[in-house]
Amino acid sequence: MDIEEAVQEARKLGASYAEAREETVEENRVHLQDNDLRGLVSGTISGFGLRVLVNGAWGMASSNDLSRVAMRSAVQDAVAMARAVAGQGRTPVRLADAPALRKSVDWKAKMDPRRVAPEEKIAVLRHLDATVRAVSGIGNVTAASTDATVSKRLVTSDGTDLRWSLVRTVVQAHFTAKGDGQLAGRSTRVGATAGWEILQAEDPYAKAEKAARAAVAALGAPAAKGGRRTVVIDHELAGVFAHEAVGHASESDLITAGESCFKGRMGQKLGVDGLHIRDDSTVPGGFGSFPFDDNGVAGASKPILQDGVLVGFLCDRENAAELGMRPNGAARAQDYGSRPLVRMSNTLIAAGDVPEDEVFAGIKDGVYCKGSRGGQVDCARGTFLFNAQEAYRIVDGEVTTPLRDVSLTGDILSTLLNITALGDTARMGDPGFCGKGQWVPVCDGGPLVRIKDCLVGGAA
Repeated sequence: MDIEEAVQEARKLGASYAEAREETVEENRVHLQDNDLRGLVSGTISGFGLRVLVNGAWGMASSNDLSRVAMRSAVQDAVAMARAVAGQGRTPVRLADAPALRKSVDWKAKMDPRRVAPEEKIAVLRHLDATVRAVSGIGNVTAASTDATVSKRLVTSDGTDLRWSLVRTVVQAHFTAKGDGQLAGRSTRVGATAGWEILQAEDPYAKAEKAARAAVAALGAPAAKGGRRTVVIDHELAGVFAHEAVGHASESDLITAGESCFKGRMGQKLGVDGLHIRDDSTVPGGFGSFPFDDNGVAGASKPILQDGVLVGFLCDRENAAELGMRPNGAARAQDYGSRPLVRMSNTLIAAGDVPEDEVFAGIKDGVYCKGSRGGQVDCARGTFLFNAQEAYRIVDGEVTTPLRDVSLTGDILSTLLNITALGDTARMGDPGFCGKGQWVPVCDGGPLVRIKDCLVGGAA
């Protein structure tokens, strides 16, 4: 029995809908701690997951055993689970229509990381370690690389039969700056949905050295003066804002659950003229890119805000049906054993028309924030808190001295209307992973963004 037969068997047992995902992930990890090799691991994980709808309720079973016996048992378990859940007072699940696709897509890497010798990967990480450590004041360096080759097949009872594969690669460093009785942690990474060619697309050594020098320069710097200020955020922090504050608020499962400040605001003007934000899984090389989602819907560019107007949500088939919308390729599962959830991919603010040097013009006393070192968002209340990885004082339109421990707090809806400039060049930020009960690869980015009346956390 293969997964196609498993879907047919589920239908025979009474499922109104069934889908089966088979997945193989080949992964290689190298880890250096203070130039000492601590990890060199290669492995392959394979398995399948089966979901069924019976009387409007979901049942799911999965296994890393691909035998006929295991698949037949999974079908019986999934159907039995759905029957047990059905009729428990829950609203029956409906699925929005989606085209039945039968395709095969292979996103090949130019330099297959599986064919790069471990010695070469170790040499790259040792060079990265040495580059960072050459900056006076840097210690405790961790350097690592990870590459994953993912192959999937999805079969549904609607007639979809898709096969696709892709490669994701990341090289990163984490380090600590020490001085003036202070410690400051920093990280830097390069990565893409691509192979070992990522090292040709972006110089990891120059990027790491720049981050290390900025971390050391910030030691002993004063905290920002707290209060409402005009701030400029760089492309990476702009991307984090797009992802955390706008992207999550537009996820249709949060909309239907009443846990988003965007609920009931479709078609309303939420942001300034010229503000365009989208989630796009078709960006070439984007760390969150993919050809098909885990509902079998083709990856797409999904507008969220157009000219400041809320025009779209991120939808899987289930929540699209509840909202009367179309699914748009936003269903993603962490692995074969996880159910698909509404998730982002690459969330981006489009470039505006203000030259980058003019974004700072006219700011008498503001703050320039770069990068992110964590934060939190409450989509239901519509509030956010971000911590900048780097920050600098802006005086009379010029970026001047470093600041430390800078945080930005605000209301999502107010902030979208307080944007006063969008730089004319948009860039992708660092690759990362988004957690929502499950971890999936994502990326984000944007231009320089100037925001008035932003609440800056710092010294009183």
